[in-house]
Amino acid sequence: MSQADAKGRKVSAWEIAAFAAPAAPLLALGLPTILFLPHYYLTDLGLAGGAAIFVLARVLDIFIDPMIGGWQDRTQTRWGRRRFWLVLACPLLMGFIYWAFIGLTPQSGIVAATFAVVTMFLTFSTMMIAHLSWAGELIPTYHGRTRVIGAIQILSLLGQVAILALATFVRLQPGGSDAAAIKVMGWSMIIMLPLTIAIAVILAPERRLPPQPHLTLSQSFRAVLGNGFARKVLGVDLLLGVTQGVAGSLFLFYFQFILGFESQSQSLSLIYFVSGLLGVPFWIWAGRRYGKHAALQGALIYTAATTALIPIAPAGNFPVVAALMGFAGLSQGGGILLTRALMADVVDDDELRTGSRRSGLYFGLLLTTSKAGITAGPLTVVVLQLIGFDATLRDHNAPFVLMALGAAFVVVPIALSLLAALALRNYPLDEKAQAALHAAIEARHAANNDEALGPSTK
Repeated sequence: MSQADAKGRKVSAWEIAAFAAPAAPLLALGLPTILFLPHYYLTDLGLAGGAAIFVLARVLDIFIDPMIGGWQDRTQTRWGRRRFWLVLACPLLMGFIYWAFIGLTPQSGIVAATFAVVTMFLTFSTMMIAHLSWAGELIPTYHGRTRVIGAIQILSLLGQVAILALATFVRLQPGGSDAAAIKVMGWSMIIMLPLTIAIAVILAPERRLPPQPHLTLSQSFRAVLGNGFARKVLGVDLLLGVTQGVAGSLFLFYFQFILGFESQSQSLSLIYFVSGLLGVPFWIWAGRRYGKHAALQGALIYTAATTALIPIAPAGNFPVVAALMGFAGLSQGGGILLTRALMADVVDDDELRTGSRRSGLYFGLLLTTSKAGITAGPLTVVVLQLIGFDATLRDHNAPFVLMALGAAFVVVPIALSLLAALALRNYPLDEKAQAALHAAIEARHAANNDEALGPSTK
C-alpha cells in the first residue's frame, strides 16, 4: 500500500521502509544510554558520579535541542534539509559512540566520560530531530503520519531487540560480562548507522520546503507556550519520559537486586522489547480506529495496570516473570509512536497560524521534553545513592534502600501514566480537525503560488 505526499505523488511502502531504516541504530542507541550505560559506568568503570553524567547531558539537551531544530529548519541545500543533517552528523556520532561505549576505561576519569557522553547526545539529537522532522513532512496527513512514525517505531524496536539479543548472547557466554555486552552494542550501532543512513538518503523522497525564519531560544519557547496543542502533547511526553527514564534506569537494579535475576535480567529486558515490537501494529490500528489521542490514553492506562502487577512477581521464578514482562511490554511502543504522531499534527496548527513550517523546532522541543523526563532516571539513581544505595553491594544494600528502589520502580510509572492519560481528555485535534488544517495550508500555498506567478502568467 502507498500513500500520497503533499504533491499527490505516491510514497510507496518500500520508500517508507527505506526512510525509517535509520531508526534502528538511532533508537537502539537510546536504549543502552538509559538501561545499561549508567549501570556500566557505576559498576564496571567505577565512576561514582556516573549517573550524574547522564543528568548533565540531558539538562544540556533541554537548551540545545530547540536550537538544533531551528538551525535545521533554516537549512537550504541541493541535497535537501533533513538528509543533509543526517549525513553530516553520522560520522561524528559513530566516533562518539566508540568513545562512550568502547574507548573508556576505569583510568579515563570522570571528565573524559562526561565529554564522551555529552558529545554523543549532541550528535544523536541532531540526527533524531532531522529524522523525526522528515517523518512529519513525508506524508502530511493524519493517518499517513501514523503509518510513517509507526514504521519508525517498528524499525527502532527491531534495532533495540537486535541490540538486546546480542548483549544477552554475549552476557550468557562463558566468561561473558556486562562490559563485553556494552562493547558489542557499541560496535553494532557503529556498523548499522552508515548503512541505514545511506538507504534512507538514497531511496526515500524529501519534500522541498523554503528555509524558515530565525527564532531565538526565548521566541521558540514563547511560540510553543502560545500553542495549547503543543503544551498538552509536550506535557504528556514529559510524563512519559519520566516514566521511561525511572523504569529504564532502575530495571537492571530491580530485577537483579530484588528479584534475584543476576544473569537473566538482560533476557527479561529482551522479552519486554520484543513484546513492544509485537504490540506496535495494534497501536497503529487503534490510532486509526479510535483516534491517536484515545489510543495513547489506552496505552498509558495499560502501562499503569501491568506495572501494578510487578510487586507480586515471584522472586527467582523466571518463567512467570518472563510471561509478565511479555504481557507488560505490549504497550511499550505505543506511547512513543502516538505522541510523535500527535506532534506532527501540532506542526500543522502552528504553520496555519504563523505561516512557517517549523518541524525541526517542534520535534526538537519534543526531544527536549523526552530527555528532560528521562533525566529523572539517572537522577533517581543519584537520590538513591544519597540515602545509601551502592550498586557494588548488589542485593546486600540495606532493606530500606531496596524498598525505596522498588517503590520508585513501581509507583512512579503508575502515577505518571495515569496522570498523562487524564491530561488527554477531550483532546480536540482529531482526524477531522487535522484534515481541515491541511486543506487550509494547501489553499494558502496555492494562493501564494498564484501571487508569485503574477497576473500575466495565470
